[in-house]
Amino acid sequence: MNQNYHNQESNTQNPWVMILIIILVMAVFFTGSVIYFRYFLKGNSFGNIFSNNNQIKTQVVSKLDGTTVDEDLAKRHPLAVMVENHPDARPQSGLSKASIVYEAITEGGITRFMAIFGPADAPKIGPIRSARTYFIDWLSEYNAYYAHVGGNLDALDQIKTDNILDLDQFSLGEPTYYRIADATKAIEHTMYSNTTNLYQAAKTKSYPQASNFQALNFRQPAPNPDSIQTITINFSTSSYLVRWDYDAKTNTYLRTLAGSPHRDELSGPQLAASNLIIQEVERWSAPTTINEEGFAMKTIGTGNALVFIDGKQIKATWKKTGLTDRTLFFDENGSEIKFIPGQFWYEIAPPEVFQQITIK
Repeated sequence: MNQNYHNQESNTQNPWVMILIIILVMAVFFTGSVIYFRYFLKGNSFGNIFSNNNQIKTQVVSKLDGTTVDEDLAKRHPLAVMVENHPDARPQSGLSKASIVYEAITEGGITRFMAIFGPADAPKIGPIRSARTYFIDWLSEYNAYYAHVGGNLDALDQIKTDNILDLDQFSLGEPTYYRIADATKAIEHTMYSNTTNLYQAAKTKSYPQASNFQALNFRQPAPNPDSIQTITINFSTSSYLVRWDYDAKTNTYLRTLAGSPHRDELSGPQLAASNLIIQEVERWSAPTTINEEGFAMKTIGTGNALVFIDGKQIKATWKKTGLTDRTLFFDENGSEIKFIPGQFWYEIAPPEVFQQITIK
């Protein structure tokens, strides 16, 4: 027993064994300190430490709509999608997920939407319809991908000459685009896609992935609890009568279309805009060389506008100096207007519509 005791004592006193023990103790202490300071002091649960799906992400302000989101979403390339607004196509899908929506008359008094997506994904977008030249002018401000189903001749020519990052359904087909099975709808009202499919198509085409465009100026919201504001726009017929009502509780403008709350098929709640812009834009008849009916619009230049934010009306002027330049808005003092984080709606109104807008 004395010999065994002697061997154990010798091993314990071996300097290399002692050094190894010290190193192990320091390693455990260091690891524990890192875990404590990096995670527990930031309010994270212990499960997040070892989960690859719960990594801490940097959040930044999106240039597209001013919302604070994960950095990779804030920098995602804008995606523009044409969405139709024929009564038989309603309710649309995906509009509530767009950062920006443009509404403008195409032909026959029928309005059409161009929804621009960025930080938020939409699992279903549509019905998707054809391209028009003035929408191309607006999406050029963002160098956006352009998802559409064909277009009139002038628009298809402009897509080529302006080097638009094109995602035409005619060239892509399935599975990027798909038709829904609905016997109650004409076939032109059945084409859909989603942000996942369209971003993947852009990646396959080696289009740029990061965004690069001029952002508008943003400020903190300042809701007006006493405001009762209603804006009515009559684009053509009762089917395209639009009303926006300020909701002080949410500090948004709620959209009514043809006398009923306008809802997204996916989300359910009434569509709501944080920033409502009514832009007066001249237009004129411009049939294509193959006699397709259509309009052209003065998208570059300057004109009148009405801007509604926080329950307040601002008489404004819009200015766009070039195709790829952002349309900017200035108040009566000539100061550039600052917007609040949230969804934008641009109502593009020709003079005869703009002059008949009612505000109560």
